[in-house]
Amino acid sequence: MTAVVVGPLALPLSPMLLLISVLLGLLVAALVGRKYQVSVTDPLLTILLGSLLIGRLVFVARFADNYQNVWQMLDIRDRGFDLVATVLAALTILIWLLWRRRQQRQALLAGVLTVAMLFGAFSSVIYLGRQQAVLPDLTLQQLNGDSVNLAELGRGQLTVVNLWATWCAPCRREMPVLQHAEQQYPEVRFVLLNQREHPETVHYYLQQAGLQFQHLLLDRQGQLATDLGAYGLPMTLYFSAEGQLLQSHMGELSAASLAQSLQQLTGQQ
Repeated sequence: MTAVVVGPLALPLSPMLLLISVLLGLLVAALVGRKYQVSVTDPLLTILLGSLLIGRLVFVARFADNYQNVWQMLDIRDRGFDLVATVLAALTILIWLLWRRRQQRQALLAGVLTVAMLFGAFSSVIYLGRQQAVLPDLTLQQLNGDSVNLAELGRGQLTVVNLWATWCAPCRREMPVLQHAEQQYPEVRFVLLNQREHPETVHYYLQQAGLQFQHLLLDRQGQLATDLGAYGLPMTLYFSAEGQLLQSHMGELSAASLAQSLQQLTGQQ
């Protein structure tokens, strides 16, 4: 499962779990703070927002060459954050607050530990779920009508599978990013997997947009999304050379967030 489905909306799973963890952490901190007659809502939000800000700034600095303008740097919808910088910033702010606000220590620690333990537990469950997810043994068609086995196509090479559709605006915006990455990372196999559309519709869009990919397949029934619980578009799935799911990203990719994932995963290969 890669998303939380709420009516017609599909929301990215990890940010939703972080939000739940933070809300429960604030609740626990409020209950402990009531006992000591203190409030720690503002300090906890300072830790959260401050650490995310630092994580974003470090991420943007690392991948600045992948941004075309300042507005792209400010657009956090790609969820580009430097994990190490975020954690170190959170710990630094926490230590500073514990030193400055001694009366609030118990409530602060209770809130922070609740968030850390809950999100850690959620992340562990997601990780264990990925261990069971593999690139499905599906036979799909290319635009020319030839059949391709998806599992065989991905065997022996890090494979990025992008689920998209021509009617999906975020999908269309990220297509040039994926086309450039296919040229930039020849050691990675990119598979563009169109969802539930007619070949003529896909062919017309690609011609109009001036896009060309080495591996573009048609999933007329949306079978891969069903098999892996990959709800919502666009969806990008990263599979190892052995076909195991390593990462997933729901929502629009930026050149920077794609570069971060590829650098991490190609280093693991």
